[in-house]
Amino acid sequence: MKIADLSHLENASENELIVGGASGTITADASAAGYGATTITATALTLKAKKNGGAKLKGTGMALAIGEDPVADVNYDLQGFDKVKIKTIEKHGENFDYELVKIKAIDKPNK
Repeated sequence: MKIADLSHLENASENELIVGGASGTITADASAAGYGATTITATALTLKAKKNGGAKLKGTGMALAIGEDPVADVNYDLQGFDKVKIKTIEKHGENFDYELVKIKAIDKPNK
């Protein structure tokens, strides 16, 4: 397919500079071996843009592994936030591994 008319598109280099921005990711991984091994992972991430140009992020990641050689990990990456609050809960046992991460982050508006 060939598109001939692109006149409605704008050239980004000719427009004003965009300053700021915030982004985030959260991942959960779990593994275990053996008969009856069980793994559960869950993530939730919400980024809300405010009318004043700022942003607010809330996220949760959980990983649970039950069995032989259990491994549960939650990883996150946050870029461009001014205030960040992280709460991590980790529990380990002979045949289980659990990790819970809760994230709250605020990106203040540019002045």
